[in-house]
Amino acid sequence: MSKPQPVTGDAMSLFGLVQPELNAVDRLIREVLTEEDPMVQRVADYLQQAPGKRVRPGLVLLGGHAARPKPETGRLVPIAAAVELIHLATLVHDDIIDRAETRRGQPALYRAFNEQVAVLTGDFLFARAFQLLAGTGHPEVVAAAADVVHTMCVGEIRQNLDHGRVATEAEYLRRIDAKTAQFLATSCRLGALAVDAPPAVREALTTYGWHVGMAYQLVDDLLDVVADPVRLGKAVAADFQQGVITLPVLYGLERVPEPAALAQALAEAQDPRRHAEAVRLLEQSGALDDVRALAERMAAEAVAALEPVPAGPAREALAVLARFVVVRDF
Repeated sequence: MSKPQPVTGDAMSLFGLVQPELNAVDRLIREVLTEEDPMVQRVADYLQQAPGKRVRPGLVLLGGHAARPKPETGRLVPIAAAVELIHLATLVHDDIIDRAETRRGQPALYRAFNEQVAVLTGDFLFARAFQLLAGTGHPEVVAAAADVVHTMCVGEIRQNLDHGRVATEAEYLRRIDAKTAQFLATSCRLGALAVDAPPAVREALTTYGWHVGMAYQLVDDLLDVVADPVRLGKAVAADFQQGVITLPVLYGLERVPEPAALAQALAEAQDPRRHAEAVRLLEQSGALDDVRALAERMAAEAVAALEPVPAGPAREALAVLARFVVVRDF
């Protein structure tokens, strides 16, 4: 299989249909992260210096528009903002657990301040998110968000208890289901719930989001070992160095003639020469092509899942997003 060409455009152009609402999401996030205490505000400002790709709030918005063309958006914007705050909270906590040096091209929050501040900031973000969700007056939305936070926490606990162990492929897939796929599925579901979409459409969008989430994490794990660290915004092979064995590495360790040589190259991947050696070994083993192929199948299944969703620009944007996920280079 030939390696897909990287996509170098602006990821946010995929959400052009809902860009005005994404701008409203950003404004609402700034509003709810405004604090009277100047020291707390300094932390909140730091969090907002390097905004992410806004994939999850974008899925909430596109999900709502796809489920019910020309929807009433009064609930969509606060739900989308809440989803981004939940995501940000998980990143703040993950960086402490993983001892990550950088996030989105700047020092991780715990490095810029301290671990205690970072833990409390993550909690603060969760609180703000659920205040927004409660304000929608939609109990099913709050319950769905709480359920997915629980799922992600259970997945992270399991991952950390398995630290350093070479998992099976099935265990890896369960892990990324909990870590990523369920959250993207719920993001789409929340958009459908916000506009009171019919059950069949809600389920279709949830299934779409799950497959996109699986594809997204598979590609993330590929990029962790092959990407340009500057483009990626963090160190390469970080997962392996933190004791997390992802599918590309699992396949590689099973297939290369000298697994110890691959493990050593990954452990020393901050050296560009050793990084290049690790990538070469993984490519020769076929590990990278096989993970790309699995991600492509997940993306294709995501597009197929959209069949019950009303045809229109939002459904097409979701299909384009699914295809983009597997060819991105960041």
